[in-house]
Amino acid sequence: MLPVGNPATGNDFIDRERETAFILDTIEKDHVMLVAPRRFGKTSIMRNIEKRLESKHRPCVFLEVESINSPGEFITDLVTALIECEGASHKTRVFSALKRMFTQVPEIIDEIETPVFRAKLRSHLRAEFSDDWHEKAKKIETIFGEIANPVYIILDEFPVAIQNMEDDDARKFLHWFRRLRQDSAKVRFIVGGSVSIDPVVYGVGGTPVINDFRRVNIGGFEEDVALSVVEQVFQEEDWEYSPEIGRAVLDCVGDPYIPYFLVIMLSGLKEEADISEGVPSPTLVDRVYNKRILGSEGRHYFEHYSRRLQVTYSEQEAKTARAILSKVSVADSLSMAIAYDIFRRNYGSDNEDAFRALLAQLNHDFYVTSETPGELRFYSKMLRDWWRIYHANIE
Repeated sequence: MLPVGNPATGNDFIDRERETAFILDTIEKDHVMLVAPRRFGKTSIMRNIEKRLESKHRPCVFLEVESINSPGEFITDLVTALIECEGASHKTRVFSALKRMFTQVPEIIDEIETPVFRAKLRSHLRAEFSDDWHEKAKKIETIFGEIANPVYIILDEFPVAIQNMEDDDARKFLHWFRRLRQDSAKVRFIVGGSVSIDPVVYGVGGTPVINDFRRVNIGGFEEDVALSVVEQVFQEEDWEYSPEIGRAVLDCVGDPYIPYFLVIMLSGLKEEADISEGVPSPTLVDRVYNKRILGSEGRHYFEHYSRRLQVTYSEQEAKTARAILSKVSVADSLSMAIAYDIFRRNYGSDNEDAFRALLAQLNHDFYVTSETPGELRFYSKMLRDWWRIYHANIE
């Protein structure tokens, strides 16, 4: 059974060949930003990119930066990981720069291959960056400028790291990070995260500081790929597969076939089949969807989508967004005119720019889509069904 919640690796990594190939081609010339909400498979794709690059003997750093709270911590972890991943010839070059620029590093050079090296290096570098990080960070630009061969740096949950920083630090960091990308010819960055980066950056630095990234949208599986996932799981569980039951599973998930939603559906089917000792069937699929997924025991699969409004939106925006989502979940689709009326009543303003900005944020965060001009729909059929049950009548 495919993993629920954890990144898919190895044989569990399904398809994504088109996205992977495009990213690998793009990073030869551009920096890349993966755009998708939580549980769409960004981290799995990033890990696969890391594996592909390493198989070609290209230095690649993967950093999960969600817990980073300051520019100094970011730079410390980046330099530490960069030194560890590079080959011996690169280490010599990087350390040469470090010895010249950071006073506390030379004393641990002899311990480079020891288990305590990483902890000591991080400790020394954080001491260097504990104050006036902006001035000292300029030294990193020189270090990166001395890298002779391509290095690829993957940053997961990058927007959260920006959110964690003080506004002034975040603003300076974003401008410094842009300059670093522009001046480092041999370094390519791939960034992604489960929080929409645009509203985060807009609040502290403005979108121009990230407009050099090539954006890659990560959507759901194509229908044929989603069906192949269902069939693969049925084979692994020694269940009899038929196109009818494959269709029943996909009808519950809805198009786009979001990987996480597909996996929790199949996981619930396995649990129900084990308990009832029954054979998976369209009837069992329907029971799993309505009892295990949309029932009270499945609420934890979706609560993040509700809590995120409280975390990343202002109180006024969250209230208005909930009212709009409530109406969309019941009505299936909503005209812009009705959405604007809901906005005016809940936001307390007829500011059209604020209305469009809120819809853009809901769109960027994959709550809604407006593929049909003048209409709003939930991006995900499964999320819409859950929202209608638990949130449609509480506004």
